[in-house]
Amino acid sequence: MINIKIEVLMSACKVNSIKDIIKFKNINNGIIINQLMDNEREEKYKNITMYNSKDKGLSKSRNMLLKKMNGDIGIITDDDITFVKNYEEIISNAYTKHPDADIIIFNVQFGSRVHGKSEYHKYGKITILGVMSVQITFRQKSIKDNNIKFNENFGLKAKFGSGEENIFLSDALNSGLKIVHEPVILCNHPEIETTGEKWNEDTIKTKGAVSYKLLGKMHNIFKYYLLFTKYNLYKEDFNMREFLKLYNLGLKEYKKIEV
Repeated sequence: MINIKIEVLMSACKVNSIKDIIKFKNINNGIIINQLMDNEREEKYKNITMYNSKDKGLSKSRNMLLKKMNGDIGIITDDDITFVKNYEEIISNAYTKHPDADIIIFNVQFGSRVHGKSEYHKYGKITILGVMSVQITFRQKSIKDNNIKFNENFGLKAKFGSGEENIFLSDALNSGLKIVHEPVILCNHPEIETTGEKWNEDTIKTKGAVSYKLLGKMHNIFKYYLLFTKYNLYKEDFNMREFLKLYNLGLKEYKKIEV
């Protein structure tokens, strides 16, 4: 792929200076939305622009980035991610290799562990559930032409605290877009993966809302999958009956606002 513009789309919060946030992150070109600020000024440094916003909410930040984006390929990221030095080459090669792909998912390094698949994969409704936002790259035209956005009821600082990236990918699939996996590390996270953290009340309610949003009636099967396979993550605070009650409560709360 020749002469494509690859643009990093970063969500941040309460950053004092653009130079502070991009230090050591290997970003060549990008846009930053810096939330929870008391002003809405714009700051530029080389090929990177940061916009301060008084607003809050990760999905709101992502949607602002989609509106301001002018590159051909967008990369979803957060302010704690560092890109490998040749990330633009990796992305360019991947979209050349998969010219019919609208979204390409890459791997991310967590300490000594790699999150992502070890081989090429075409995503479907279930497999998108394992994707993290910082793995996602996309063609701007595909997203814009299909009016795909992040659901602002989901994500950090929203009604439901996670799942926004999976809903984004689900909406893309529903629009007929092709999502594939390229088994190459694109970026690094400074901490060890936190999948072993305990699930609290809000986590379980969010699982109910996200599962129903993504799977419809099929969520009933997935509900029991979570009930048994994630038992170690909630057993200290909730029994299985309480888990199901919270899961169903989240589902009901979601129906009130969107269904």
